[in-house]
This record gives sequence, structure tokens and C-alpha cells, in this order.
Amino acid sequence: MNTISLDKKFFLGGNATFTVDNGKGTHYTFKIRQPKKDNPRFTGPAPHFASLLTGPDNENSYSYLGIVDNNMTVRLTAKSKMNNDSTPVKVLRWILNLVATNGSMPDGYKVHHEGKCGCCGRTLTVPESIERGIGPECWSRICGA
Repeated sequence: MNTISLDKKFFLGGNATFTVDNGKGTHYTFKIRQPKKDNPRFTGPAPHFASLLTGPDNENSYSYLGIVDNNMTVRLTAKSKMNNDSTPVKVLRWILNLVATNGSMPDGYKVHHEGKCGCCGRTLTVPESIERGIGPECWSRICGA
């Protein structure tokens, strides 16, 4: 079993892109984004929106899946492009549940991030930052250090 090294803070940082790989040739790439906090459309905390890479352009070919709450639960909405029985939705729910519960993945499974900070999107270069998926400045801001 492999422990997931990425922290919940990476996934809910507001700018996370990651790939879940089963080690057998199947993988899914997801984005979890949070609009700017000062967006007037949201009276409370802005939600996190999850999407799935569904086309050849790995910058823009994403389809909306649903909302991820602070408990790492995925909720589909009327605009979701998939349903509860869709494999990508099941994979996203599974991996976020493992992160939320500090669970372990079966052998061969991995989660890869794109090498950019899950909060600000800057390229990560420090090994510790690469491991957690969040750069030192954002980590300090998030953790209050």
C-alpha cells in the first residue's frame, strides 16, 4: 500500500491539477479550482469546482464534474457532465476520500501533480514543496507560519 503524500491543502488550495494513475495504463486528470475570494457571486466561502480532462488540450479540454466541499466530498450539480455511476466521478470521490482519511492506495496506484503549486500555480523547485504540492510562500500563508 502507498500512502498519499499530498496534503488536503493541495487539493483545496484553489488551483490543483493532478492525475490519478492505476499503474495499468488507465489514468484520469482532474482540476479543482476555487474562484477568487472577492467574487461578488459568492456570499460565503467560494466553492471548489472539479473538472476532468476530456480532450487533447491538457490546458483547456476539461469538463465540469461538480463541487468539492471542505470535507473532500464531491457533489454533482445540474450542470455536471457525468453522473454518480461514471468511473471518473467514482475515482475522484475515492481519491479525495483517501486523502481526507489519510488512507492508503493499493500497490501500483499513484497521484501525480503537475509540478505547480496547488494554490498559486507557480512552478515548484524545492523538493519538499514538490512532495506536498504547495510552494513555501503559500504553505506559510496557509499554515499561518
